[in-house]
Amino acid sequence: MMSSNCPVCGSGNVIEQGLYRNKHPLFDSCSRVICGDCEMIFASPMPCESALLEYNTHYFAVAHGGQPTDKLAIAFFAGIARVRHAFVSRFLMQHQITVNGVLELGPGPGYFARSWIQDMPQSSYYAVETDGSCHQALRELGVQIVDLADCPPVDMVVASHVLEHVPDPVGFIRTATRGLRPGGVLFAEIPCRDWEHKAIDEPHVLFFDKVPMRRLLEDLGFTDIELSYHGQKISKLTSELGLHSSLMRVRTKLISWGLIAPFAKKRDGMEMIIDPLQRAMVKPYEAHRESSQPSWWLRALARKS
Repeated sequence: MMSSNCPVCGSGNVIEQGLYRNKHPLFDSCSRVICGDCEMIFASPMPCESALLEYNTHYFAVAHGGQPTDKLAIAFFAGIARVRHAFVSRFLMQHQITVNGVLELGPGPGYFARSWIQDMPQSSYYAVETDGSCHQALRELGVQIVDLADCPPVDMVVASHVLEHVPDPVGFIRTATRGLRPGGVLFAEIPCRDWEHKAIDEPHVLFFDKVPMRRLLEDLGFTDIELSYHGQKISKLTSELGLHSSLMRVRTKLISWGLIAPFAKKRDGMEMIIDPLQRAMVKPYEAHRESSQPSWWLRALARKS
């Protein structure tokens, strides 16, 4: 087991917050703690990196029972990828950044990669993915599977729903952006404080909010940092969980029967989602909307100095 010091700022000023709720025995000895200095919440004692690597080598099978095959689930993930793509594109245009090479960390089967390659086919797209079950799908998209040490220089690094699984975020980002050109972009999306509205904490070992994320990026020397909340507010998720789940089940059933149009109206932030089924699946999660309050997802964009 690793030290219980804060993985973001290194402080030993940590306070136990609650039990770490898990199913896999790897996490049996963990508690959920909070850093008194930077407010980072994390599992402690942290499982060692080698054990987590073995766990993540079969991540989708162990944590999620395999890759999604249902057409509604696939439409949801594809739609979310389009929303993230649009979000990144606005930042690139604002800062007049041209991206010729992309490195994505933990792309899974490649929803974001597919969206990017469809719109930017001239880009070289590389990926580091520890779960080998995803490799064939990625290669079919034109993604080159690489080791970090072998990846050519790139203009953007994408880490969507990766950092929450990493025991050493400082070392991880430093290594992952070693080949990022000066002025290049790091995009990360992370669940925000999801221990507040989920039944178990596994497989996440880090629980971010804006304060520790900004501290992490500033300490690593990034500039032009933009942090924003997206999706349903956590206060809503915790107070209306039962009612929301019931309504979502009815809504999903109607969509599965082909009643898509009433749920697929275009909204601001969803301009890049052309497919009506994707819009219908994404809309209730509000991933296309920015919130002023802590919400389901935290997005971070920053430039390498």
